[in-house]
Amino acid sequence: MFILCHNRDTTAGYAPVVKLVVRRPGQRPPLAGLADSLDRFLLPLVLISAAAGVSFPGPGRRADAADAILVTLAVLVFCTGAAMTFSEMGAIRTAARRLAVVLPVTTVGLPVIAWLASRLVSGVALRGGILSAGLAPAEVASVALTGLAGGDAVLAAVLLATSTLLTVLLAGPILSIAGAHSSASALGLLSTLALVVALPLVAGSAMRSVDPFGGREQPAVRVLGTASLLVLLWEVASQLQLRASDARVLLALLAYLAGGVILGWLLAIGAPPAQRTAIVLPTAMRDFAVAAGIAASAFGAAAAAPLGIYGLLVLIFGAAAVYAARRRRPRPDAIPAGPESG
Repeated sequence: MFILCHNRDTTAGYAPVVKLVVRRPGQRPPLAGLADSLDRFLLPLVLISAAAGVSFPGPGRRADAADAILVTLAVLVFCTGAAMTFSEMGAIRTAARRLAVVLPVTTVGLPVIAWLASRLVSGVALRGGILSAGLAPAEVASVALTGLAGGDAVLAAVLLATSTLLTVLLAGPILSIAGAHSSASALGLLSTLALVVALPLVAGSAMRSVDPFGGREQPAVRVLGTASLLVLLWEVASQLQLRASDARVLLALLAYLAGGVILGWLLAIGAPPAQRTAIVLPTAMRDFAVAAGIAASAFGAAAAAPLGIYGLLVLIFGAAAVYAARRRRPRPDAIPAGPESG
């Protein structure tokens, strides 16, 4: 492949110099190779990040004190938006009927699954914490993970937004049935959703739609997206304080996560592959930070303890789903570096 590069030295007044650069056919930019390597080793990197956070929690906890988790989430969602144009976002209309089924079923089904899973532990606080996971909206990171897995990130974003609104409207009544009351701020939930999801997603999609770099930024976006996912896992793992008595809590949370995966899989039957991913991940992955806030306000601070473990579980599950999806699909084609001649 021959690439023409123009170089002009304006200070000396020289005429334009044309250099002929030879690039082997099929040669890919270095960042594309790095992105492929991160894809290939994503699962072990996820486990290493989680282990580092649990083993050396100090830096992660200091970072979280400055809202680093929210910033990392925003970067992750921006990378998701940077992989799709506004015209691609418009295709969400084709999933309207399925949304009309998914939303009510998950709104009712997930609290029931969480209540059943909470029976595996004893104590009002621990049971309340697990129940709160079923009341939480879809996990913010599920939007980005859906995109990284090749799914319909726009559909995942719609599920996130609508599930957040439903949490605001219905968490109180459901908790009242359970004999508790939540004072979690509805306005706080919505403002966080706007800052961490809506704005980064639109900004990333705007960049992709205008395409000022001719697609050459995509390998860098892939690397940044994977790196931010690993940082997020490290930050969340740093918040954990594991004890031997958490074994039954872990079992209950795994049961709830498995129930959410099965429910998402059932709801996605018959959907196109991209929509299947966009239904399963947001259904199975619920927002552990919002769940912790609901649990603390409704059942006391001790009820929030299981949600850190749950947050790590859902992120590891999501990362594993991305790893499996990327292993199944072919490697992205090389990005053209310039006109080809001869």
